[in-house]
Amino acid sequence: MINRFLIFLLFANLSCISQNQLLDSLFKLLKHDKLDTTKLIHLNKIAKEFDNNNAYDSAIFYAKQSLKMNDLVIATGTYKKSVDAVLKLKALAYNNLGNPLYHQSNYKEALENHIKALAIRKQINDKKGLSSSYNNMALVYVAFGNCDVALKYFFESLKIEKELNNQTSIATRYNNIGLAYESTGNYPDALKAYLEALKVSELLGEQSDIAMAYNMIGGIYFSQHNFSEALKNINKSIDIYMKIEDPSGLTGAYNNLAGIYFYQKKYQEAIDLHNEVLKISEQLGRKSTQAKSHHNIALVYYELHQYPEALLSSLKSLKINEEIGEVSSIVSSYGINGDIYMKQKQFALARTCFEKVKTMAREIGDIISLKSGFHSLAVLDSLQGDYKSAFIDYKFYVLYRDSIDNEETRKQTIQSQMTYDFEKKEAITKAEHKKELETQSILSEEKSKKQKIILASVVLGLLFALVFAGYVFRSLRISNKQKQFIEVQKKEVEHQKHLVEESQKEIIDSITYAKRIQQAILPSHQEIEKLLPNSFVFYKPKDIVAGDFYWLEHKKDIVFIAAADSTGHGVPGAMVSVVCSNALNRAVNEFDLIDTGKILDKTRELVLETFAKSGEEIKDGMDISLLSINKTTRKINWSGANNPLWYVLNNQLVEIKPDKQPIGKTDNPLPFTRHEIELAENSIFYLLTDGFADQFGGPKGKKFKYKQLSDLLISVHQQPLTQQAQILQSTFQIWKDNLEQVDDVTIIGIKI
Repeated sequence: MINRFLIFLLFANLSCISQNQLLDSLFKLLKHDKLDTTKLIHLNKIAKEFDNNNAYDSAIFYAKQSLKMNDLVIATGTYKKSVDAVLKLKALAYNNLGNPLYHQSNYKEALENHIKALAIRKQINDKKGLSSSYNNMALVYVAFGNCDVALKYFFESLKIEKELNNQTSIATRYNNIGLAYESTGNYPDALKAYLEALKVSELLGEQSDIAMAYNMIGGIYFSQHNFSEALKNINKSIDIYMKIEDPSGLTGAYNNLAGIYFYQKKYQEAIDLHNEVLKISEQLGRKSTQAKSHHNIALVYYELHQYPEALLSSLKSLKINEEIGEVSSIVSSYGINGDIYMKQKQFALARTCFEKVKTMAREIGDIISLKSGFHSLAVLDSLQGDYKSAFIDYKFYVLYRDSIDNEETRKQTIQSQMTYDFEKKEAITKAEHKKELETQSILSEEKSKKQKIILASVVLGLLFALVFAGYVFRSLRISNKQKQFIEVQKKEVEHQKHLVEESQKEIIDSITYAKRIQQAILPSHQEIEKLLPNSFVFYKPKDIVAGDFYWLEHKKDIVFIAAADSTGHGVPGAMVSVVCSNALNRAVNEFDLIDTGKILDKTRELVLETFAKSGEEIKDGMDISLLSINKTTRKINWSGANNPLWYVLNNQLVEIKPDKQPIGKTDNPLPFTRHEIELAENSIFYLLTDGFADQFGGPKGKKFKYKQLSDLLISVHQQPLTQQAQILQSTFQIWKDNLEQVDDVTIIGIKI
């Protein structure tokens, strides 16, 4: 069963009056408006209504019109209210411009406009506006896949709403925090946030918000396949939506219920519910919901092996999604299209779809779609006999799958539900106590107001006295001009600082994502533990990404493991490491080599072949220490390029020297030597790169050096492997102290 089901979590309540009627009335008012704040208010309302109606281009146009008119109103001085009131409307226009750009997945420009709105709102101290800007910026960062920053802004918004005691907005912020956590697969924290939203909504008695919270909670349990809890919460949601006659909310709950039917293989019930959702969404004019309904109907037909019907529904979904520009839904559409093409043996079309899924999902940080995309590519590669690529894609699939769902998260969700049940009762008691405090606060505020009146009178008296001091006024005016000049300079510096910080952040975000990709080529700790249970890997990159990498492969009874040091470090080194790791994979899996010397020969050939395609002379490559262990015959073979092998024999450290040539371009290349090692009981082998030995530090700021490292390993070799790794880690940090790390560090220890 494919896992591309689209669930509905948030639905705004729709007014009974149609969007077109509301827009018509606003345009009539706008026609008679003069160039003042009233015109700005109506332009902003029109922009917002177009955005609500999925008419994003029109929303953008009228938001820009509002900004132009705003500048004219300020320039001509035709505003009826204060300058701050006009600036408040300008911030709202930037906000109304950012929202449709966000819906069109133009996240960069959306964020720029929300930042402009935020700056104005800070200037005029518009707290409610600040909360809105933080919330909107966070939504953009969720779309970027940068949920750490998103959560920071969501919590900033939540803090302001709590200060304003705006309980309805508090519930909304908790819902958004839940969405941020859920988008990263962090279901326990998502559930906690949704339960907080439910708690606030229940205290307010807002039935629509209560129903929404139950639906979201049901969606979390649905995502974890806990269908009994999902059904319980979703049915509560449906009951409330039906009672308050909210068709928009009902579509979301119906869709989640249909999703449960889908996974329970109750396909006809699922189709019936999806058709009901489609009918309601067409009546409401909600294109996004229509697209999701077509998509989910396609999934049901797919499970029924009715591929032509499935493809037809999926293409309908894709067409609508492309019209309204919902990128995450477009990704899902390409996913199901690829699955259908694959079933129909149209492999070229299928691959095109899956590659689009991969590319677009990475752009928006959609981990769930990335997981599904890599799984489908692994299946497709297998069908076409490309088992090497299938294996790599499957490793990526497992990486994303394991990051989303594990047993621990399931336990935490259960604990969150139990905590909520207890806190719900406690909250009711606190609410009653809060009312008493509010009564006391009102009396205190009255007293405070009287004191403020007295204070204001004193201040006014002082001001009148100051009026007569003309010479003071003159000096203050000069001082004020100087202050304004300094403030302008300060703002310019802050603006430039902000631009630099944003640019730096974008670079770091890109490199951090590259780290995730590079980590995917590294063998997992579970895989190493399975093949080499008595081992450790001490791996410490200098930068976010590394030139060093470690490599593991097994073929029949032979396990291959290597520590490698690619040319350079950081981003260039990481790029070379990917090329070299891929060449090692090909040498073993594609060319079926098991001789360590021949593996390095072929790896060098493949690396040179890859770099030769550029047409430029590239001398990059790697140094490597490659060990093979035959678990049946217990034979050990090793080959090295510039990096040695160390092993302990009779409490002495023995070194096998490598060939003095790299895996890469070199003068007079020679075949790499294969060394056979006689295995003694409890032998310990160490594979390493030069990073540890080359690290500067200690009392005199000198290199650690190989002699000191070998002495360290001899002194700890009788300790358990995990403790050896801890000792290496601590020793390295102590030696380095506050000095900069000079290179990537890799040491692998294996006891056989």
